[in-house]
Amino acid sequence: MSFARASVSVLVLASLLGVWGSMIALPAEAQAPEARSSTDTFTVRQAVRHALRANPIIQAAEQGATAAAASVREARSAWFPAVTGQASYRRLSGNVDYTVELPGEAGEQPVTFAPAILDRYSARASVTQPLFTGFRIPNQHDAAQARTRATRAQVDATEQTVAFETRAAYWDLYRARAQARATAKSVELIERRLTDVRNQRAAGRATEADVLRVKARRDRVRAERLRARNAVESARRALNDQMGRPLEAPVTLADTVQLSQTERPADALVERALQRRPDLRALRQTVQAQAAEVDVAQSDWFPQVALTGSYLYARPNEQLFPPEDRFQGTWEAGVQLSWDLSLGFRTDAATDRARAQWQQARYELQDRRESVRNEVKKRAEDVAQAREAVAAAETSLASGRAAYRAVQSRFEEGMVVVSDLLDAERTLREARSQLAAAQADYALARAALARAVGRSVWQE
Repeated sequence: MSFARASVSVLVLASLLGVWGSMIALPAEAQAPEARSSTDTFTVRQAVRHALRANPIIQAAEQGATAAAASVREARSAWFPAVTGQASYRRLSGNVDYTVELPGEAGEQPVTFAPAILDRYSARASVTQPLFTGFRIPNQHDAAQARTRATRAQVDATEQTVAFETRAAYWDLYRARAQARATAKSVELIERRLTDVRNQRAAGRATEADVLRVKARRDRVRAERLRARNAVESARRALNDQMGRPLEAPVTLADTVQLSQTERPADALVERALQRRPDLRALRQTVQAQAAEVDVAQSDWFPQVALTGSYLYARPNEQLFPPEDRFQGTWEAGVQLSWDLSLGFRTDAATDRARAQWQQARYELQDRRESVRNEVKKRAEDVAQAREAVAAAETSLASGRAAYRAVQSRFEEGMVVVSDLLDAERTLREARSQLAAAQADYALARAALARAVGRSVWQE
């Protein structure tokens, strides 16, 4: 008996292990549908995080910043010695002869000054160390650093743009779904009202015209519901595309619109924007880079001084006389001074071009600063206006609900006609849609203000 009980226990344990193993082998979709659906639920921050990670425009901007950082290392390398190497082999023609006839006591006699070495090998290593370049190298380095900071600011500006567009798509979907729910609720109310009117017609308290009037309103609201559903699908695809997800993937919105308690004064927001806006930072760095480029162009007015040195290892070594058919090494060192006094005023033209580009960048910065001031003030006004619109829409919705309940009660008592009830229902539906639109507009206005001020991509 003990052996049988042990066998049964082993079989039960094996069965449990098999079931457990089969559960592990199931795909993630079959294991936990709740976990799968939770991956489709997004807050605004999560949507922005997905968009920033998948957006190719940001990745392209990052590559531009990487290239700019490499240009800084390239400019810095000009401070170090430049080492070059060269190796060669030459074969001279067979008629090479260093023998001449010289007069002597016994007449002209051939004298060989050097042997005719037809196979020639050489290897040379040279080094050049700049000493003075007319301030070209430090100015090139400063320009490269400024352009690198500008490209990093451009990356930040691109991220802010993507974050704003993602928030806009998020709240557009919020608006579309809220309006779709309002329309669906209206269809339910009208369907029930149509049933009530048909019952009243059967009891002789309503006419066929009343039934047709309700049916016509129901059909119009059904058409509105279809348009609202299409708007939801379009907004969902737009948000998925912004986040880099499959267009038809389901999306559940976890956030709702919350009104902020206070807003900073517009003047304080303007000052913050002038300091933090990434596009302004990029322009300021561009101005610095262009100023350095002016100094780079002017460096050609100065002489260039460098230390030079080389080592030659050749067979034969032509720097030695007489040449010998064997490898020999020689070296040389010195100071090189060069001054490009080219005609045609090339340096003047290059300097004028660089100075004009510098002035152009300064004017662009000045114009952008004024645009930022106007934009921030306008966005702050939009937020205040949107806040008031939400409050008005909430009041309208409360009024519409109260009016609909009152008209519905009077209709059930036979004191009003069905058209009055349909008008009350339409007013209630429009109030719901207006509240959803006002809330979405408020969220978008705050996102636009955050972008205008230059806040972090995670701030609204």
